[in-house]
Amino acid sequence: MKKHIAVILFVTLLVSFYACTHKPGVLPSVTSKDSVVNNNNNNSTPQDSTTSTVDTSVCFQRDVLPIFTGSCAISGCHDAASHQDGYTLTDYAHILLKGLKAGNSAGSKVYTECTKGKMPQYPTPKLDSAQLSYIRRWIDNGAHNDTNCAVICDTTKYTYTNAIVPILTSYCYSCHAAAPATASGGGIVLDNYNGVQVQAQNGKLLGDLSHTSGFNFMPLGGNKLSDCKIAQVRKWIEAGARNN
Repeated sequence: MKKHIAVILFVTLLVSFYACTHKPGVLPSVTSKDSVVNNNNNNSTPQDSTTSTVDTSVCFQRDVLPIFTGSCAISGCHDAASHQDGYTLTDYAHILLKGLKAGNSAGSKVYTECTKGKMPQYPTPKLDSAQLSYIRRWIDNGAHNDTNCAVICDTTKYTYTNAIVPILTSYCYSCHAAAPATASGGGIVLDNYNGVQVQAQNGKLLGDLSHTSGFNFMPLGGNKLSDCKIAQVRKWIEAGARNN
């Protein structure tokens, strides 16, 4: 009998102890790794890619360098020989040397001077909104030397408005817009349809851009245009060089 009483007392004490140390309805707190905020970034690197989206639609070699070489790195301004105010804007390495803060277009003088209209200086035409957008986005992306640029060119599209004007804007206007044409463009004006039509009909536009023997190799001092762009010019001319 005493043995049974002792067992009952032991069980009663055990139940009382458990009830006191583990109150019903209260669970021990658990820290789960899933509770750590990671903004859905499952990359192995610590950088949170969701805080900034890389703009892959702009590429230095394809979109930005032609703006600098066509509107800035020209004789008397920021080519290698002139390098006005210490700026040489002929290639990636030189462009990064002065007036550019990667990731901060607002703090980059090479960009803000253009947005204020101070550069390019007369008679070179000011940069348009599309050109300014390319430079701003490239700088804010980190000002990388993108070289493997996807080709954005379609030889099946060769209208004057959508193909020819963008080519002339990027590669020719710095010398052949109305104002600079007298000083450095040999009087050849390419910033209006009538002027372009004349050069298309006399063969100089295609001959110069395709670097045909006996013609002036254009853009002056720059690289030859891609085969695709030259094909667009050729097809436009062969189709009648219309103002379409």
